[in-house]
Amino acid sequence: MLQKNLESSYTIKFSDEGIKKLRKLDKKQAVKIGDKIQYLSNFRSLNTIKKMEGRLRSNYRMRVGDIRVIFDVDEENKTVWVVDMGFRGGIYK
Repeated sequence: MLQKNLESSYTIKFSDEGIKKLRKLDKKQAVKIGDKIQYLSNFRSLNTIKKMEGRLRSNYRMRVGDIRVIFDVDEENKTVWVVDMGFRGGIYK
């Protein structure tokens, strides 16, 4: 499990699946997503975050180009869990 604790209100952690998907991306995409994920520590102030609907309604998504980053928020522990990521066509299946 990868963890990043920034000077902010939330700690960012990656699930095993989140790490696996990040490693599958090409380097340029992975760097871009890594840069954007840092902002999740203050995700409530971002206008690019959307609450998901349907079976994923407990999750949120952030768009980074053509890639969607799916994350969950543990309010009790002030933790944002990056649980999955992928291209729009396949991430919601």
